[in-house]
Amino acid sequence: MHAYAADPLFKLFAICAAILSLQMLLLAALTPARRAKVKNVMNPEDTVVSPQGSTLIDGAEHPDVARVQRAHRNLNESLPLFFALGLIYVLQGGSLLGGQICFIGFTVARALHSIVYLKALQPARTFCYAIGAFALLGLIGMILVHALGCCATKV
Repeated sequence: MHAYAADPLFKLFAICAAILSLQMLLLAALTPARRAKVKNVMNPEDTVVSPQGSTLIDGAEHPDVARVQRAHRNLNESLPLFFALGLIYVLQGGSLLGGQICFIGFTVARALHSIVYLKALQPARTFCYAIGAFALLGLIGMILVHALGCCATKV
């Protein structure tokens, strides 16, 4: 593992993975913060630690809370792909430039996506999502080219 610790591509992947993980944690914390702001709780025991006058709700969330949850869920759907594809790319010995473009592009796009999602900004939200998706497609393409190129030379 120490060999990867010195690899600039692995370092970049680790930094991006840490930033995205922090983003996930921040969105997770924002859900109960928004619930507290609108004075809603989902579980009876939460009334003990909630602001005075909080209401126990059964069903639909307040629109502000639901928006945070959708942004969180959207990030949660793309992170496993990034973590898996990024690790495969690093283990394959992918190019640093390709990694920089895809890793940084995905990380910046996803960070901006959460911001514009929470602020309800279109078409910026779609644009940020598309950039992140293209970064993942770029990783897939480079992984396949490398894998198929290795297989073709061994036959």
